[in-house]
Parts: sequence; structure tokens; C-alpha cells
Amino acid sequence: MRTPINSKTLKQHFAYNWWKYLLVALLAFGLVDILYTVTAYRSPPEKKVEFYVYGLMDQEKLTAYMDHVRSSEMEDMEVMTPLQLMNDNYYGPMQVMTYMAAGEGDLYLLPRDEFVNGAAQGSFLALENDPELMAFFDKAGINLQNGWRKETETGETHLCGIPQNKLPGLSKYASATNGYLCIPVNCGNEENALKFLRILCRDMLQ
Repeated sequence: MRTPINSKTLKQHFAYNWWKYLLVALLAFGLVDILYTVTAYRSPPEKKVEFYVYGLMDQEKLTAYMDHVRSSEMEDMEVMTPLQLMNDNYYGPMQVMTYMAAGEGDLYLLPRDEFVNGAAQGSFLALENDPELMAFFDKAGINLQNGWRKETETGETHLCGIPQNKLPGLSKYASATNGYLCIPVNCGNEENALKFLRILCRDMLQ
């Protein structure tokens, strides 16, 4: 004999089975979220520039500056964003190591210790190979001696970073302890990273 469907039987049903409906709803929400995450459009590496700051950063000002650069001088970029790493002596180095190993981040502002360690391991692009960047600093009469570092394995010396103290305007947007601007060798976006670095150095010299 079938159980009649009425308010009493429905109440009993939901009293014992409410968790099943909740589980189904949560699973459905999770599946939709995963589907959106997997299928959502992401800008390819050659269409974005990410600036990672291990130190202090004015998110609003730096975002506005990078938006201006994108609209006025790097129009082919879809996204240009800053990201602040955790500013402490434990999680910060872990984030730097993890992001750089994964090839994330196109330009970094690092404290001196992290910069020196990375340069010794050959982690940064040799900036002296960019004639436009070098001509800019030569014309301004700026000595970048502190940015030259020796790679332990090869014994070669390269300009691995631009000292932050040579760019006085940068402190309005971001700063690191005795900081250096550098580009990871495996960023996969060398051309755009160098272009943004040249623009940033030009603007922050003011």
C-alpha cells in the first residue's frame, strides 16, 4: 500500500531526509563553481604583466599607475596588476621561491637579502643585455654598481637588478628593505616585463 502524500507525510520525509537535499544543493553549487573556474577566460602570459612586491605597497596607487601604463603605452596588454607578497621573514621567502619556481610574476621588487640569494643562483634576467634600459641610466648618469652580482655556478657577473634607491619616485607606490627590481629568468614574458621595467624606471626617476 502506497503512503499517501499529504502535509504530515511530507513533514516526516523532510525531517529525516533534509540533509540529502542539502548535500545535493552543495554538490550542485560546487560543480557549477568548478565548471566556471575551469572554463573562465584567463589572459595568456603574453597579454599580461604582473608586478610582485615583497615589501610595502600602496595597492590603490600602484594599480592606478599600472592601469595608466596599460592604456597609454602598453595597449596590447589585457591585464597589468600588482600583487603584494607577505611582508615577513618566514612566509615571504617561501612565496618568492614558490612563485618564481612556478614561473609566476614578471617583475619583482625584492629586499636585498632575497635579491642577493636569487642572483647568486642565476634566478634573474641579465639586464645589461637590454640596450635601451642601459642607455636610459647612462644618459641620466646613474651608477647601477650595486645591482651587479656574480652567479655562483658560472662565476659570471651580470646586472641582476635595479636598486630601488636609484628611483626616488617608486617609494610612493612600493618599497622593500634596500630593495631591487628584477625579472625572473623563467617568467616566460621577457619582452613585456622589460618594456614595463623601462617605463617604470623612467617614471620613477622623477
